[in-house]
Amino acid sequence: MTLEETTKIYASVLRQLLPAGGYDTAQNTVIAADVYAHAKALAQADLDAKRLLSVLESIPPELLAEYENEYGLPLKCQTNVAQTVEERLQIVNWIRNTKNVLNRAYIEQLLTVFGLDFELVTYKPMQCTAPCTSPVNTEQLRYKVKLKLQSPVNADLDCIIYNYLPAFIRYDLETI
Repeated sequence: MTLEETTKIYASVLRQLLPAGGYDTAQNTVIAADVYAHAKALAQADLDAKRLLSVLESIPPELLAEYENEYGLPLKCQTNVAQTVEERLQIVNWIRNTKNVLNRAYIEQLLTVFGLDFELVTYKPMQCTAPCTSPVNTEQLRYKVKLKLQSPVNADLDCIIYNYLPAFIRYDLETI
């Protein structure tokens, strides 16, 4: 859209937002000129912002510290000391793009960020084809996850579980 088209849209919206009153809202009045001036400023800001966002596809390394501060980085259970700029950028981008944290993929990605070598074991619910002696998917099994971790574990698992994993799930840890 051009500046003129965007200005017309903003002017139309601003005119609709004017309170009902005893003044003339026609196109050739002082109020219309004021609305048009404000609409043009808003349209210019809107177009400039879109232009800037299209240029800034990634985070500039100079602003990395500000982005980390904004997103609460470094993560509570790690430090930035041994990380390269690329690794720090990957973590910021991962946090910016992560929307749903209540799924298996999130847990796998999070544990990978902390550098853990693991196998995630979840318990399957009871199925009608299972033998009658198999355990039922009770409340105890439904919210239980087993993490098989490769030894040595170089991360604070209690900190990770407390701060970043869903609280309603029970985590059993096993090192192999």
